[in-house]
Amino acid sequence: MAIRWRSAAGRRATGIVAAVLVAVLVGVGLFLGTGVSSARPKLADVGAWLASALNGEVVHANGLSGQVDGRVDLASAGGQALKVVQDGDNVLVMDESTGKVSRIDPTQLEVAQTGTLGAGGMQIVMGAGKAYGVDPRAGTVQQLDPLTVDTIGSVITLKPPLGQAGIDKNGTLWVPVPEAGTLVQVNGAQQGKAVTVGEKGDPLTLTIASGVPLVTNSAAATAMVIGSTGTRLQVSLPSTVTDAGSGGLLVPAVAESQVVPILAPKQHALVMVDTASGALQTVSVKGGKLGAPQALGRRIYIADESTGKLIVYDTVARQFEADKVVTGKPGPLEVFVKDGLLWVNDQFSETALVIEQDGKGHRVGKYDEALGQKDTPTPLPIPSVVPTVGQPTIVPTQTGKQPTGTPTSVPTQTRTAAPTVTVTATPTPTATATPTPTPTPKVTPDPPGSVTANSGPGWMEIVFAPSGKGDVTGYTLKGAPGGADVSPSRVQSDGPYQFKVTGGSCDQEYTFRVAAQYDGGEVESAPSIPVRPCVAPGRPADFAAKGKNHGADLTWSAPENAKNGTTYTLEGPGEHPANPTGTGVEVTGLKNGQSYTWTLRAKNEAGESEENAEATADLRPPSAQFKNANNNDTNTNIRPGPSADGEAGKIPQGEYITMTVLCQQKGSSYTDPTTGQSSDVWNKVESSRGNGWLNDVLMDTPKGGFPAAPLWECE
Repeated sequence: MAIRWRSAAGRRATGIVAAVLVAVLVGVGLFLGTGVSSARPKLADVGAWLASALNGEVVHANGLSGQVDGRVDLASAGGQALKVVQDGDNVLVMDESTGKVSRIDPTQLEVAQTGTLGAGGMQIVMGAGKAYGVDPRAGTVQQLDPLTVDTIGSVITLKPPLGQAGIDKNGTLWVPVPEAGTLVQVNGAQQGKAVTVGEKGDPLTLTIASGVPLVTNSAAATAMVIGSTGTRLQVSLPSTVTDAGSGGLLVPAVAESQVVPILAPKQHALVMVDTASGALQTVSVKGGKLGAPQALGRRIYIADESTGKLIVYDTVARQFEADKVVTGKPGPLEVFVKDGLLWVNDQFSETALVIEQDGKGHRVGKYDEALGQKDTPTPLPIPSVVPTVGQPTIVPTQTGKQPTGTPTSVPTQTRTAAPTVTVTATPTPTATATPTPTPTPKVTPDPPGSVTANSGPGWMEIVFAPSGKGDVTGYTLKGAPGGADVSPSRVQSDGPYQFKVTGGSCDQEYTFRVAAQYDGGEVESAPSIPVRPCVAPGRPADFAAKGKNHGADLTWSAPENAKNGTTYTLEGPGEHPANPTGTGVEVTGLKNGQSYTWTLRAKNEAGESEENAEATADLRPPSAQFKNANNNDTNTNIRPGPSADGEAGKIPQGEYITMTVLCQQKGSSYTDPTTGQSSDVWNKVESSRGNGWLNDVLMDTPKGGFPAAPLWECE
């Protein structure tokens, strides 16, 4: 490997040469009427900045070719690990041991500003044009100016230690506060609402997935998609992850796809969460020191720092592909996704790699000179292969001497070749002898590999890799719940290598093994990561509220993707069960004359729905048309209130009119002197003879209850 060390003296010499070149370029620019900037190489629009700690510099590489097209020397770097944070044209580089920050000017390819955030261990988070400095140990958050590295506004103090923070698509900073069990929003110098995502002390990790925060909690075994007002989707993770312990889950800081990979490295369990549907895909991962998984296209990439390779899992084919060699030796690897490309970098060597959506990769020679900065770029360290190729070229030269030295011997050997043909026929018995040793069926097959388990609404799918050797006669599935339908009951030796299990209970997890059968018995695979036959339910359908006197009847339909085992969380006014289990409920204890709204969320053991369904009922009493009664002996007075006092109108004796009854209300008792009937129920009326109140004995309204249907109470 060709490593180019830059000593202080070397850097000074480089600086002198650069100064001379700049002076020459300025002179040429003045002569031609153009500035120096025109001589700068244009950085690729699709690319990334990569750190090279050994050389104390950062390079910019073209994502589509892997070629270096820009380089900046950090004169203050001392061989320690560097952290590059990039957001568009804003590029900050931090020395993780000292907290010193340098801002890179991509247009001039130089360090524009420097500053210090404090002691090591600081986080720089940048996105949507904003930047923040987060001190996890002190629990402080400070906004930064990405152009000057200066601090902006006052410091926000939270309960330490803090988790890795991230910025969503709207520019809001989200900070995990495990000691409080919350995720805190920060906008500039303003601390926003804290969303509860666990119990106090729960280990919390954050991913910005497609611009939205997703929090994983290994203690509760949950993954939560968070909105501005709270949890939008909660997915139950396999119980395996609860054993991961504090900080045991590895997640990507940023995911550009809706599938977010979560890794429990001690358990070698990879869980892929579909943040749109809530479905899970799980598989066991073999490896040594594993890094946070990254999703790109249909593949999940996991750095194995014990081997210097990338483990690659295809989520569509549901199988592992061949590992991608990065360095081929133990060492730290940075892996991240940017602009639809996966980048892998070893700061302490020349090696870097960029991978496209289709899995195609390009090597990045970080020590190659940037295009336009050197006439002859240093090639990648593949020249070591050239000598090996050079040796075979000597062999033809020697072969060239043989024909000239012994031309007659060549035909002689050609004639003797005729008997050789006959001799070749004699090995035919040897060929017949080959079938004789056929103890092949007795060879024990390898166990089936990479068992992937997927959750679905009412079913589970198990996909596996076939055995690598041995004469397998078929495959069967172990671990299906009693009464469940397993299709097919047996997989043929040539596949397709998958089973579908329909049935089981949502409140249970199931672990599967695949058994490879052969003439001498069967051999089982390693167990799958447990899954459930259900997914987090969607939004309840057809949620409606029908108002009635002092209450409402709420009805809905179960989500299409989750029915059996689904319960609900109902929030809103009045008296009602908080967690109804059916598809309807009665609400009581409401005051009439107002409008009320309820929200409904579906949940099961796999999680909770992404969105609340909402329904509103208007409890303004419905009016009805009725006539007055018992008006033959005297005029009927319309009262201003629910009592026999005052006058708001008058219906002449013997007149019977149709009026609008708005509602009924209890008041003072009244006895009709003509009929002797008494009642304390009063009707609020609107009529051509006035608006006010009439006692129920003076109205032709339904009797026998209060209020008497179809009338409601006024309040």
